Amino acid sequence: MSANPNPVSVPAPSPAPDRLCTGLSWFEEKPALTSVEGGDLRLKALSPGTRLALSWSGRRRCVGWTAPGKGRTACADDAEIDGGATLAQCPACQNRDHGLAVARDRITDDGRSYQLYLAWFAPGMLKVGITGVQRGVARLLEQGAIGYTVIATGTLPAARRAELTVSASGLAKERYRSRAKVEAWWGLPETEGLRSALTEGRIKALRMLADHTLDTFPDGSLVDNTAFFGLGDGAPAAYREVEALEDSGSLAGEVRSVIGKHLFLATEGGGAPLLLDTRLLAGRHTVPMAGANAAADAAGAGSGPTGMRTVERWRPLLYDTPTLF
Repeated sequence: MSANPNPVSVPAPSPAPDRLCTGLSWFEEKPALTSVEGGDLRLKALSPGTRLALSWSGRRRCVGWTAPGKGRTACADDAEIDGGATLAQCPACQNRDHGLAVARDRITDDGRSYQLYLAWFAPGMLKVGITGVQRGVARLLEQGAIGYTVIATGTLPAARRAELTVSASGLAKERYRSRAKVEAWWGLPETEGLRSALTEGRIKALRMLADHTLDTFPDGSLVDNTAFFGLGDGAPAAYREVEALEDSGSLAGEVRSVIGKHLFLATEGGGAPLLLDTRLLAGRHTVPMAGANAAADAAGAGSGPTGMRTVERWRPLLYDTPTLF
C-alpha cells in the first residue's frame, strides 16, 4: 500500500490552561471569581442570573501574596494548602501579604489614608473596622456587610487607634465568625433595626472619638445591602452548604445571589440551592466548562455537583406563643 501523498496533519489537543483560582473579589461593586493564568488575571462575573460551570483537580496550592501597587506575587515555594482551609496562603506568604499585615497590626503606618466604618450584620452584630480609602467599599462587600456607614478617615495609626477605642468600649466587635453571619441571614430583613443600630452606633462612636485626630462624618450615609445581596426575604428556607472540597470535582448552575465571598447557586442537578464559600476554591486548579450540558458532561447526566461534602441547613422554627411545657 502506497503512502498517502497528501497526509492530513491533525494538531494535538492543547492542554488545559493552568488556571489557579484566587477566590472571589468585588470590583466596582460587582462580584467576580478571579484566577491567574500565567501572568494574566482572569475574571468570571458572578452577578445574579449568570451561569457558573467549572471543574477542579490536583493539589491545592498557595495563591501567593499581594502588596499595594504590585498586585499579586506567586508563592516562591508553590506550597500545598490544606483542603479545608479558608485562607489559601502558606505562612511565608501570609507574612508578606500587606492586607494581612495591616489586619494583624504588624504595620504601624504605610502612608495611606484609611476609612473607619461600622458594619451591621444582624441585630446585636455591629462591627468596627478600617479599610484603605482607595479600596472604596470593596472590603465591606467582601465581608458581606448587610449595612454599613463610614464614620471617619485618617492615617493608619489614627484609624487603628480609633478602631481599638470603639472595640474596647463594647459598642462593636472587630470581627464575627463567618458561621454566625450566615446563620443570621434567616432573620433578615431588619431594615429599621439596621438603620437605628448604625445611627446610634455612629453617634456613640464619634462621641468617644472626639479627641482623636480624624476627619469625622457626623452625617455620613447609611447603606442597606439587604436587597442588593438578594436577602430581601432572608436566606432560602433550605439549602446545602459546602463544608469541604475534595481533590477533584465539578459544579454547574445559575448564580442566585452573592453575599460577601459566599454564593447561592441553583445547581443543574436540581434540589435545594447550594451555598459555597468561594474561599474554598482559592488555590484550586480550575477549568471552565462550556456548553449547555457541561455539568452532565463532566459528572454524568443528572448527578449534579461532585467532589464536595455538604450539609443540609433549614430555617429554624419560630413560635409565636409560649411553650405549654
